[in-house]
Amino acid sequence: MLFHATHTHSYQTCHAHDEDRKAKVMEAIQSATDIGINIIGIFVDPPGHVAYFVLEAESMEQIVQFFDPLLELGNTDISPVMSMQAALDALKSTD
Repeated sequence: MLFHATHTHSYQTCHAHDEDRKAKVMEAIQSATDIGINIIGIFVDPPGHVAYFVLEAESMEQIVQFFDPLLELGNTDISPVMSMQAALDALKSTD
């Protein structure tokens, strides 16, 4: 399954200039393979304090485990997603 996650934080909780917070982000990223997550991409908007993740996992439990170190750093909205082609194919099969 593919998941899109948007992580936001404030200037006060930004990890860019805080080594402990930065270590928590790196811990999550480095743990991905061990917990069975494939990171498709991570994109950031530094001035907006927003990070966008596209992750592949077999379960929501893996996603929860991945984001656990980041919980105190801000808010994360997670949505299961699919490619446009997969959605079109799914719609064709219901005809």
